Amino acid sequence: MNQGLICGIDANCKEDNCMNCWVKQFSLLDGLSEAELEVLNDNRGSQTFAAGEVIFKEGESPKGLLCLRDGKVKITKAGILDTNAIISLNKPVDFLGLEALILEKEYQTSAIAIDKVSICFIGADNFLEILKQNSTLSLKVMALLAEKNIESHERMLILTQKHLRGRLADALLLLHKQYGFLPDNKTLNIQLKRAELAALANMTAANAIRVLSVFSKENLITTDKRKIAIHDIDGLIRVSQLG
Repeated sequence: MNQGLICGIDANCKEDNCMNCWVKQFSLLDGLSEAELEVLNDNRGSQTFAAGEVIFKEGESPKGLLCLRDGKVKITKAGILDTNAIISLNKPVDFLGLEALILEKEYQTSAIAIDKVSICFIGADNFLEILKQNSTLSLKVMALLAEKNIESHERMLILTQKHLRGRLADALLLLHKQYGFLPDNKTLNIQLKRAELAALANMTAANAIRVLSVFSKENLITTDKRKIAIHDIDGLIRVSQLG
């Protein structure tokens, strides 16, 4: 993990803290006492990443809890032939690499910034200390990990049992679910390269381009470089259900 996430290196550490952080009310940290937040704030840090920068790599050991304050992050898993599958997509205020931290194992995936990202870092010992003492927080973490496990199983079924059209429709619907639309209520609030979209749908870039073209001819979507506008979300849902 980038060592810039140690408190004191980033000037933002002095301007922010866990007690007054606006994102905590939307995260696992909601409901913690002032004293518990003070423990988390000790050895806290923050850092920004540009689009394409690696936040942590597969095989590295977690040093703490990573909270996504701003921006979008993709979680990837190395495959054969130098290919990387996109396992999941994250938005504020998701926690990154939580499984590895809880299990005290190396990261099994990598986290990469899709656009400009702001990450808040909480020391592992600080977080685990509170986790052991606070049963409510422990239950929240268990529920979150169970939910992520269910989502992972559902994604596996989609990627292994559906044809190309169904997989790409699901990928577009996932992007809408995670990031929504721009103010025009049709353009996805995220821009991915065709190779990234293909990695999300478990297909080649050439197939992703071909199916996008078909969807466009069917008036389901329109594309403008990396921008994708969905004109018939119910139509995409039908394609997804057909598989």
